[in-house]
Amino acid sequence: MLKSLNIVNFALVQRLRVDFGEGLNILTGETGSGKSLLIDALGLIAGGRSSPEFVRSGESKGFVEAVFDNPRHPGVTGVLEDAGFDCGDDELLIRREVTVAGKGRVFINDQLCTVNLLRAIRPFLVDIHGQGDQQTLIDPGAHISVLDSFGELTEAAVRVAECHQRLRRIRIDIEATRQGEAERLRRIDMLNFQLEEIERLRPRSGEDAELEAERARLANAERLTLLAAGSYELLYDREDSALTLMAQAIRRLEELAGIDGSAEEQLNALRSARYAVEEVGYFLRDYADGIVFSPERLREVDQRLNELDKLKRKYGPSVEDVLALFEKLRAELSQTEAQDAIIAELEREAQAAADEYRRIAGNLTARRQGSARKFEGALVKELKQLALEDARIGVEIRPFSIQDEREWTSHGQEDVEFLFTSNPGEPPRPLAKVASGGELSRLMLGIKTILAPTDVPRTMVFDEVDVGISGRVAEAVGSRLKRLSQRQQVLCITHQPQVARFGGAHFRVLKRVSDGRTQTEILKLSYAERVEELARMIGGAVVTDSARSAAVEMLAEQLNVGAPTKKAKR
Repeated sequence: MLKSLNIVNFALVQRLRVDFGEGLNILTGETGSGKSLLIDALGLIAGGRSSPEFVRSGESKGFVEAVFDNPRHPGVTGVLEDAGFDCGDDELLIRREVTVAGKGRVFINDQLCTVNLLRAIRPFLVDIHGQGDQQTLIDPGAHISVLDSFGELTEAAVRVAECHQRLRRIRIDIEATRQGEAERLRRIDMLNFQLEEIERLRPRSGEDAELEAERARLANAERLTLLAAGSYELLYDREDSALTLMAQAIRRLEELAGIDGSAEEQLNALRSARYAVEEVGYFLRDYADGIVFSPERLREVDQRLNELDKLKRKYGPSVEDVLALFEKLRAELSQTEAQDAIIAELEREAQAAADEYRRIAGNLTARRQGSARKFEGALVKELKQLALEDARIGVEIRPFSIQDEREWTSHGQEDVEFLFTSNPGEPPRPLAKVASGGELSRLMLGIKTILAPTDVPRTMVFDEVDVGISGRVAEAVGSRLKRLSQRQQVLCITHQPQVARFGGAHFRVLKRVSDGRTQTEILKLSYAERVEELARMIGGAVVTDSARSAAVEMLAEQLNVGAPTKKAKR
């Protein structure tokens, strides 16, 4: 329940606080007094669009603040706790700030939040109905959601919409895949060409480095032979070779060590060096013998290196990069060639989604047909209490082709339209063609009444639901609002005294000029002030005694009190 509304620097309001009560709260006032400001303010609290035009002229920012009894409903607590918010104990405080720069902030229990979070908890807090709601009644496209809401079919309808969206996405993927067939074939040709070009050379990792080393040996074979043979001769093959001289030195050092043992270590070192020189000599001998000068092999190596260089310039820069690209291209070719299999798999997915759509949409159709009959009966019953005793309601369900997928929609396999007549003997016809403004108002109230939730009390706001009606009909509307307020808190803006008299609390909206500025105020009326306000609504600008007497009688009947002994005065 909405306990209070605090408005600061908002439109024509400088500073205003209104405390609402349980049951039916009536707001009245002359045309242009600013009653719609209350709807705008509550709209912001409910997550509606903000605008810099809401800020009072001359101010930099304004705000609207609402205090609700904390409903402790799982829907509210679940949404807030998932968002990391403290749900509080007794109250829920929502604050919406608006600036002339177009920026704003939103707070829940003094914690900064998003507008989307407000919209998520709105269904559990406030439900605003105005002239726009009546217009939706003449739009057949809105009727199916009303029927689903009445029959508690919204979740089923969401599943149908999700299935339809999934099927549509698959069909789009299939079409896009097929449209790219020419490009796919061109890509397969390119991939095959690149793979064949690499595979023809069959490069190995590190092959280019090995070939460069071999090329260096082949190109310098004569020089390498001379160097190796000359070195071998100096070490081993001459009479005064290094090994001959080292052998002589070893014999002399052996004699020296036999006399002085301190030279033993140096003797061993020289012997090791002689062995090392022998190993080098053997290597040089074998190396020189193994060198073969082959111009043919040199040409082969040069040609192979040239081919590898071209491959590296095109796919490299290294042989390792070429090999990595080869594996990547091969994987892409495999995937691209599997396109037919992909389309076949998508077709299987589409068939499964279509079968599921038929199943759940068909189930929803059956449930809608059952709900339609109940909806007709419940609404006719409400309309009788709203002085439309002869009203007849029809819910026309027009099915689409179950076989033609092109006719399927996100809301199911049928259209729904409400039919109406208030004339005996006349068949129900589309609302837009036969319902008057007053009848639309009562139809809207009747529908909202049978759709009213019972699991959590909300604040229901009706903006001039009595437009186009008067007299006995207005009396019936007021009575229905009163009964509705026994389950929900109701705020009703009205111009009809027959409606206003049913209020448990009555507020008057008026404009005043202070310091040269126009301001909107909302005053809670006492009994005497209610009499005067009703009398004004009955008689117009000049309040007569007869109008006051009529007002007293209206309130006495509603409040179950006797008329005061003295005339009520302002």
